[in-house]
Amino acid sequence: MIFRLLLIFVLVPLFLLSLLVSAIVILASGKGKRRAASRTILLMYAVGFGLFVLAVIALSIVNTIYSPMTVDRDDVIGTYRVDRDMFSGRQADWQHEHFRLTITEEDTVVLESLDSNGSWHVFKREITPVQGVHSYLWRFPNEGDSNVHHILAHTPTLHRQQWSFYYSFRSPRFGNVFFRKE
Repeated sequence: MIFRLLLIFVLVPLFLLSLLVSAIVILASGKGKRRAASRTILLMYAVGFGLFVLAVIALSIVNTIYSPMTVDRDDVIGTYRVDRDMFSGRQADWQHEHFRLTITEEDTVVLESLDSNGSWHVFKREITPVQGVHSYLWRFPNEGDSNVHHILAHTPTLHRQQWSFYYSFRSPRFGNVFFRKE
């Protein structure tokens, strides 16, 4: 959007102004120097066009490198653990040891929770893919269900970074719980 506005309101008028100045310079130069002036101006336009093309290519490469990754369905499927690096400390360590999350091929989120007796409990929720978005997003069909585990009560937020992604689940007991794929 900004590039289009820059192109329309800055680059095109500057190009037209340079054409006008070039025509005036060629016409104002004497008969013997017109050919040399035309060649010099043509060379300047060629160099300017080449620099413009190189700048567009460089900006597209920089945009590709620094834009967040696109997350596909195959990227999402797998096992996740609580990310201790987001907010390090005893609480994050405890959550890392007591919760595992798996997103399956069957469009199900499975949360495994370790209780104080050392027993694992399994909580499952079906997910529904969100259509018409750039990355693979999903949501829980019945948002805010109080009959499920508090971590799975609300659809998480997908956070995309340059080379990775993670989910943040909103929990009334823990605040945000951050899961990163193993």
